[in-house]
Amino acid sequence: MSGLYLSSHRCQVEQPLNTKDNELRLGLCSYGGVKARGLITSFSSANATLDSFLGSRFHGYHWKLSRPWLAQKGATSHLSPHIAFGTISTRTIYQRTKARAAELSNQPKAEFSLKAFRDRLRWRDSFTQRLYQHPEIAHANRYPEFDEWYSSDALTPQKQELYGAWQEGETGFPLVDASMRQLKTMGWMNFRMRAMCLVLH
Repeated sequence: MSGLYLSSHRCQVEQPLNTKDNELRLGLCSYGGVKARGLITSFSSANATLDSFLGSRFHGYHWKLSRPWLAQKGATSHLSPHIAFGTISTRTIYQRTKARAAELSNQPKAEFSLKAFRDRLRWRDSFTQRLYQHPEIAHANRYPEFDEWYSSDALTPQKQELYGAWQEGETGFPLVDASMRQLKTMGWMNFRMRAMCLVLH
């Protein structure tokens, strides 16, 4: 049964996005690139980042996560590269966050901020599970009604120009442009900004 289950979740490798020679030039999408920027180094730095967040940075997380400047300055956990590269697990983060909330059970605002953070962890894993259950969404629309808007067809010259402006942070939408420039400069972007930039793309 497990062999059948595994084989039913395989999908064909899709062609890369057809965007001519226009590639997103970040140079930070590897462990070495991220490590060079000081975003990630080891299991000990992942735990130090979590300790720092659970020590005090979590206060106000539930509203600060929507403020890009505050998020960049440490109001969010900054654990995403550690989770992505496996230097800490979401289970460890969740359990330690839950334990910290129990320690602060007499502080409702602190508990609320930590609960908001745990909710974000669940959302992250929800999308990971969705990708596992529907691997085709890596290269195809989950809902066919969006095929008219998003397809793997070659980009028209007009769309190519818009795509290039999006990559360079020159769309004319100030928050999108600032976020894309931050990504190019730092290799990191707050998750709310990631969602906004992807929707525009």
